[in-house]
Amino acid sequence: MFIIEDKDFLNEKQKDHIDNTITNYDFPWFYQKINVYAKPDPFLSHTVVNRIEYRKEGEFSNSTETDFCINILDLFCNKHKIKYKEILRIAFNLTFNNGSKKSGVHVDHEFDHKQLIVYLNDCDKKSYTVIKDNKKEIKIKPEKFKGVCFGSKPHYQVYPKDNVRFVLIITFR
Repeated sequence: MFIIEDKDFLNEKQKDHIDNTITNYDFPWFYQKINVYAKPDPFLSHTVVNRIEYRKEGEFSNSTETDFCINILDLFCNKHKIKYKEILRIAFNLTFNNGSKKSGVHVDHEFDHKQLIVYLNDCDKKSYTVIKDNKKEIKIKPEKFKGVCFGSKPHYQVYPKDNVRFVLIITFR
């Protein structure tokens, strides 16, 4: 299975921007009652590039953070010799203890893709991302500024119990 974990790929300027802008108190977050599969799963989100399935012709960016996020994707992909042709979705997600232990198991798109998750804060260390590979489950421990890239595999997250979990999610092919 294709999984890359990298704890040291962001530069200091990017880390500073995350700490002082993205995870700051005045960054715009939007309440989502349900996830993309219409399952009740409340969280906060900031859409940077809307899902390709929902975009209108000629539409791409939805945020002033677009270039920042694409630079992160490019940095990770160049370091790990990953080529991509198209960005499918970019979003910042903020999850919290919403009464559920974990999110629903899902694949972000119904077609082959890769995704990069970048953890933006130190949260509950048991707030894993869990990737399912056949009968095996691979637990990814959230660590501030760590990037994890994997293919279109079913996955879910364990919600934090005591804190919030900030992530950047970029899907591409």
